[in-house]
Amino acid sequence: MTVADGLIENEEAVVLLADWKTQIQHAWYDASHDENGVWVPNQYNQNFLDMIWEMSLTAFNFPREVQVVIDSKDDLYMSFGTGGYVDFPSVMQGGMKLPIKCWIHTHPFGQAYFSGTDWKTIKTWQSKMQSAIVLGNNQHMVWKKENTHTVFYRRDDNLTWSGEEE
Repeated sequence: MTVADGLIENEEAVVLLADWKTQIQHAWYDASHDENGVWVPNQYNQNFLDMIWEMSLTAFNFPREVQVVIDSKDDLYMSFGTGGYVDFPSVMQGGMKLPIKCWIHTHPFGQAYFSGTDWKTIKTWQSKMQSAIVLGNNQHMVWKKENTHTVFYRRDDNLTWSGEEE
C-alpha cells in the first residue's frame, strides 16, 4: 500500500489532529513576522521547527515522518509518511513555485541526520533547492546550498542550541 491509498505499512493512517497542517501554518506565520508585524520569513525559527516535530509525534495514530516544503513564495506544502520514510514527490503540488527555499522533514524514531535517501533527494534537487533541515529528538541538522558542509544542532538541558560542523 502507498501513502496515496491512505495506508502506510499495511496500517491505516489515522489522523488524530485534523488541524495538524493549520497548526504548522500558524507557527510559520508567527515565526515569519517580527515584533512590528513585518513579514520576515524564517524557516530556522525554533518555535516553527518545534511545531513540525510535535505534529510528527502527536498528529497521527503513531509517530510519522512529516515534511514541509517552503517554496519561493513562502507558501507551505506538507505531507506525511511512515516513521522512516516520506515520499518527496508527494508534496510537490500544483501552484508550488521553484526554487524551494527549504525542505524540512522529521525522523520521529531517530536522530537528526541526513540519511542516504535524504542525500539522494538533496543531490537531485540541489539546483532547485536552497536549504534542507532534518529534525530529530532535540536535534536538527541543516544543509545550505551555499555551504560545503552541514551543521548539526543539539538542544542541551537548558534548552539552548549549540551547533557543530559535520
